[in-house]
Amino acid sequence: MRIFFIPGFGEDTSVFDKIAPHISGDKIFIDNWEEIGDKPRKDINVLLHAKALVQKYNITPNDVVTGHSMGGWIAYHIKHVAGCRIIQIASWTKPDRVVTPIKNRKFVYWFMGSGLAFNRFSQWFMVWKFYRHKPSKEIFADTYSRLRTRKVSGVLNQMRVVLEPVPDAITIMPDLRIHAKADNIIRYPKGEACTTVSGDHFTLWTNPEEVYTPINNFLAIS
Repeated sequence: MRIFFIPGFGEDTSVFDKIAPHISGDKIFIDNWEEIGDKPRKDINVLLHAKALVQKYNITPNDVVTGHSMGGWIAYHIKHVAGCRIIQIASWTKPDRVVTPIKNRKFVYWFMGSGLAFNRFSQWFMVWKFYRHKPSKEIFADTYSRLRTRKVSGVLNQMRVVLEPVPDAITIMPDLRIHAKADNIIRYPKGEACTTVSGDHFTLWTNPEEVYTPINNFLAIS
C-alpha cells in the first residue's frame, strides 16, 4: 500500500516526522515547495495542483493520501480526481473553515506580495500572541520562518492553492478526519464526522500518538 504525505501551507515534509515512523506502508512524501514551485502561477488552484499530482505519481484508488492543513485540502481534491482514500489532519472541506481576517483574495495576494505579511516583526508578534505558551511554538515558528525567507512568488502560489475557487462541485468526504477543537488556523469541522484530538493545529507534532493511532486503526480495517 502506498501512503502519500502532503504538508500544509509553508510547511515541508518534516511536519510528519513524528507520526510517519509509526505508520506502515510504502511512504511517499510530497514537497509542495518543489511541486508548486516559485515561478509566478496566477492560474493555479487546488484542483489543477491535485490533477498534476495524480498524473505525476499515478495515484489510484489503491493509494492513501494523508494531508496536513493545506495538504488535506489538496488530498480532498485528489480523492475527487482519483477516487483514493484520504486522511485529513487539521484540514477542511469547506473554504469558510480557513481562519483569515481578510476576505478579499486580491487584497490578500497584494498584502503578501508587499512584504508586510511575513517579516521578522510579524513573526515575533504572531509567535508571541498565539503560541508563546504552547508546545507547538517551535513548529509554528519554523513554518513562519520558511514563509518569511522563501521567494514571495512561491508563497503566493501556495496561497492561491488555499484560496482560489475551483469550478467543480465536490460532494465526497474524507475517509478519516482528525482535528483539534483548539485549532486557531483551521476551524473545527461543522456538521461533519471527525476524530477529535487535543492540542492545536500542530497536534501531529505535539501529540503524535493521538494522530497516528486513529490512522493505524483506519488502515487496519480499510
